[in-house]
Amino acid sequence: MFCWSTILVTLIISFGLFIGTELSGYNAETLSKPVIRENCTCDCWDGFYRGVHARGGYKTIYFNYELQTILLFGILLFYAQLLRFYLVKIATTRQLNLLLLIVPIYANYYGIWNIINYLNDHDYHRMLPSQTFFTTTELVASYLFYRCLLQKKSDNMVEPRMIYMLTIICSLHLLLTVGELTVPRITRNILLIISDIIPLGWTAFLMIRNAGLRPDRPTIFAYLGLGLGLWVFYHVICPYRD
Repeated sequence: MFCWSTILVTLIISFGLFIGTELSGYNAETLSKPVIRENCTCDCWDGFYRGVHARGGYKTIYFNYELQTILLFGILLFYAQLLRFYLVKIATTRQLNLLLLIVPIYANYYGIWNIINYLNDHDYHRMLPSQTFFTTTELVASYLFYRCLLQKKSDNMVEPRMIYMLTIICSLHLLLTVGELTVPRITRNILLIISDIIPLGWTAFLMIRNAGLRPDRPTIFAYLGLGLGLWVFYHVICPYRD
């Protein structure tokens, strides 16, 4: 629902902007100054979507309305909706343990802000694949952690596969983050490490409290194999290139 609603809202707003520009007409002066991508400055304002309005003067935000802009807008809508859902859930359920999601939420928004910057800079090859891997797995881990936190004592036990998958993703994040530790990034990495340590501590608590959640040997090897596959996928397809 989040994905479909985000796509629908993005398309509606984009269509509205396009039709609004078509109806308002164009300013011949702005269209006579096309954007030069190879030598772009703040003068490279997208004149097409200015309509009849003037090109000159100070503007708080400069943008070119193209496919990347629609994608960025959709990403912002998606994560804003997730944050709204989280805040409403805390207010309505009054489960204080949901506050443990605050640190993982920071990791999610840190990651998506980087993706927005890489897309905005058209930096598709150096760090975008690596950040996309971390952001996608972080989103999955946050969802699994959220499902685990929603469980109450009166509920049925958490699905074991959720706990095992969450454990594998967080452990992989720790392994990859520690491998990239540097002094200039120590504060950032500590915060990201904490966002994985908290879910790992919670899953350990669940397995200690309920023996039925503890994996047997074949399950351990199966999920370790999955973790190894994700590790290989990262280093082959999405390596970090600074």
